[in-house]
Amino acid sequence: MCSVARHMESVMLFTLLGLCVGPAVGTEGAVVNDFDVSKFLGFWYEIALASKMGTHGSAHKEEKMGAMVVELKENILALTTTYYNEDHCVLEKVVATQVDGPAKFKVTRISGKKEVAVVATDYMTYAVIDITSLVSGAVHRAMKLYSRSLEDNGEALSNFQKIALKHGFLETDIYILKHDLTCVNALQSVSL
Repeated sequence: MCSVARHMESVMLFTLLGLCVGPAVGTEGAVVNDFDVSKFLGFWYEIALASKMGTHGSAHKEEKMGAMVVELKENILALTTTYYNEDHCVLEKVVATQVDGPAKFKVTRISGKKEVAVVATDYMTYAVIDITSLVSGAVHRAMKLYSRSLEDNGEALSNFQKIALKHGFLETDIYILKHDLTCVNALQSVSL
């Protein structure tokens, strides 16, 4: 009975993670096959992203860092995220449902649906998440690099670049987010 409950908790947590990270439809590539939701819970800084946003891509160079808190609430994966959108911080609370394996989730938001896949993580320092979203009939794809801390992320950034390139992004699609904690502080103040 305990193993069933833990499996359900894992599935729900992973689902929530996907939702907070962003909706993904048709997520491509490999995922973490032995994903352990319980190890993934907690606070994560969003420190880099890869995105094919065309002419809007240059705007990412000025984006502030985001963050997410991954929790398991009543056997449901709950995700509270913050990210910089054009000129302000956005705070979202979502839930995620598991689809097609332990590391893939579906998130439904007002702005559209997302499928999220955890493609790499060591749980203690970094996580790479592949996000595909369907918004107004158009498919958008991004990858995000999350870190448990703001220190010593050189190896995580190097791994992220390799993974993003392997998944079809170009070097010009990869952005390290500005070390501005405005949005991160907003999330920490509501999650404390």
